[in-house]
Amino acid sequence: MRIPLTVGAALVLLLAACDGGGTSTTTASEATTATTAVSATTTVPEATTTAAGVTTSAPGDEHEEGPVRTLEAPLATINVDGDPADWGGIEGLDLTLEAIEGEDVEPLAATVQVAHDGEFVYVLFQVEDDYNWNAEDAHQSGSSAVMWRIDAEAGEHMGAEEPDRETSLGMVDIWHWELECTAGEENGGAVAGPGDGEPGNDSGCNFDDEWATIPDEREDDNSATGENSLLGVWNHTNPVDDGEGIWIFEMRRPLQTGDEHDGQLEVAGASSGMALAFWDPDFGPEGWEDESHAQSANQGWIEVTLAAG
Repeated sequence: MRIPLTVGAALVLLLAACDGGGTSTTTASEATTATTAVSATTTVPEATTTAAGVTTSAPGDEHEEGPVRTLEAPLATINVDGDPADWGGIEGLDLTLEAIEGEDVEPLAATVQVAHDGEFVYVLFQVEDDYNWNAEDAHQSGSSAVMWRIDAEAGEHMGAEEPDRETSLGMVDIWHWELECTAGEENGGAVAGPGDGEPGNDSGCNFDDEWATIPDEREDDNSATGENSLLGVWNHTNPVDDGEGIWIFEMRRPLQTGDEHDGQLEVAGASSGMALAFWDPDFGPEGWEDESHAQSANQGWIEVTLAAG
């Protein structure tokens, strides 16, 4: 049984397909040097508070895909430890995660909050789903991803619909997280060396830094400037087999990395497009499959603005 949150607007993120080892198995065309996406910010109407206790922005101005969703990331002190207690009072968005068109994936309720401290951006992504985790098989465990727009023309519908599957839409930055390490453990390149000799990979826990320009093709970040400075800790509120509860994905990355395949974020700058995805290990007997993710943004990117202190 799913326990729905209050939903402000249905958002569907269509991310590139995952593979079990967390490494890309496809070859996208070599992308040009990325440019930071610039788009108009939207004034957020009066916020509401949901039953889950997360302050939620109302929809902003209309655009061709529906209401623009906006989120302000305030200056805050956040400890990345898998405990959302220090996110109290930080505005968030309620989301409905939905399947790629044509895929049989159950919708899931989720929330996202974003903050910064002038050096790092922090993301708290919470998904209502029962607990399944397998130390031997990442496909039998939950998985998540955060995607940031780099090129202004980049599409949020990654790995989803024709005719975009084989068309370069512009570069996106993907933080892809397969849960190979236990709850409460630090994951990411900030605490582990690169996996398989590729700088964007996390050799310890498979919290990888990736990019894409084509919806069905994802690349490991192994360019000359490639790096993985991600840090994340995951948790679940009811960590027993099939226990109903909430997955907690808490993560951070430096605002500026110097990596051409990373979204570069600025305080008090233009908004940055963000989208989210979750892979449910209950999808089938073998766990989740590449295209079985529930995702956040059929009504466009979530426009995130980093507030000045």
